Amino acid sequence: MDGNAVAALESRVRDRIVHNWLAAVEGSGARARVALQARGRALLEGTEAVLRGDLDGLVECLRRDPQWGLSAIQSLAEELRQLLLFRVAAMEGLPDLTDAQKEALHAAFDRAAVELARWFEALARAAGDAQVEAERIRDPATGLFNRRYLDISLPVEIQRAVRYGHPLCLLAARVDNYEALLRRWGQGVAEEAVREAAAAIQRVTRAVDTKFYVEPDQFYVLMPEANPDYAFLIAERVREAVGASAPHGATVSVGAACCPLHAQDAKTLLARAEEALDTARRLGGNTSLVFEPA
Repeated sequence: MDGNAVAALESRVRDRIVHNWLAAVEGSGARARVALQARGRALLEGTEAVLRGDLDGLVECLRRDPQWGLSAIQSLAEELRQLLLFRVAAMEGLPDLTDAQKEALHAAFDRAAVELARWFEALARAAGDAQVEAERIRDPATGLFNRRYLDISLPVEIQRAVRYGHPLCLLAARVDNYEALLRRWGQGVAEEAVREAAAAIQRVTRAVDTKFYVEPDQFYVLMPEANPDYAFLIAERVREAVGASAPHGATVSVGAACCPLHAQDAKTLLARAEEALDTARRLGGNTSLVFEPA
């Protein structure tokens, strides 16, 4: 599918995307159908804008949507879940996208998620809400998404993988000697090692992969359309990149688990990626492993 082909999506394609999205989100009962349809039209318009080359189009369309960020109706988590579900519906409804178009869409939806979180943050701050920090989804030090966003996006991607039979892998990485760096060199050096690890993860993973940082020393990478062999390849690249750039000999170990091969729900996939990570660390660290059933 080239740029001209998506300048205006066919009516049946538009209808199918919105229909599939509505079917996925209506179960929450979070918003009346008319309001959901209005949101769906805004998301579709923004998706088309991105595919025409306007990388800011999705955010701009959502900002014009009167339903944007109505926290009195639903939470940030539900708003983000709906946004991610639309990305799934769009990707499935447009199977002929080029790799560049897929990357552009993933980047646009990531930016929209961040902008939505900022909107909620500003709203909460204006209202004097003491829990404003809980609404953040991106770590300011590393630039990666945080645990809150992992908890929202992982079930959505699992749902996509199971429903459509598309592979999905999760990497769990941890700085092996974080505590030793902290004791010997202090907080500054330990934090520098974390930032270098985050930068290395960004360099060696794809734009379509979603990267997360969970304090103080753990990272995750959610990789759609990835099998165990590819997950191991990227895990090794992460390990090598961190070893080459992090200060004072900092290294990482990486564990990987895949859906549907190893798990078909978010809790189990996370646990198995972390089990592989723990095994890698017990083997001495600076190691990559893919989960293997006992």
